[in-house]
Amino acid sequence: MLANNRLGSSAVLAFFAALVATCACSVSPAMAAPCESLASVSLPHVKITLAESVAPGAFTPPGAGGIDAAGAPAGAVFVRLPAFCRVAATLVPSNDSDIKIEVWLPASGWNGKFQAVGNGGWPGS
Repeated sequence: MLANNRLGSSAVLAFFAALVATCACSVSPAMAAPCESLASVSLPHVKITLAESVAPGAFTPPGAGGIDAAGAPAGAVFVRLPAFCRVAATLVPSNDSDIKIEVWLPASGWNGKFQAVGNGGWPGS
């Protein structure tokens, strides 16, 4: 199980590194790839399932409805979000893997730094 976790976390980190390099690591923002073009990025063991630009405050989480724990309409916190590029993918680093991930990249003003969190501490940063 430990080896499988490491394999999965390696695939996630490799995906993030390739995505960040493709999207926003150029010196000039004009040279960065448009968000929707990330849908055509080809990486081993990766299928990008969504690449879309989200306007400021326009994100609605799947299944939003009702009231959250704070008593606000579910999803209300997202109205303060700036514009971002939403990318979802499925990673399959081994035959028994089916890793669903999503990353949101700022549409502007990004310093190019990225930190991934999760997977019980295996992915690093």
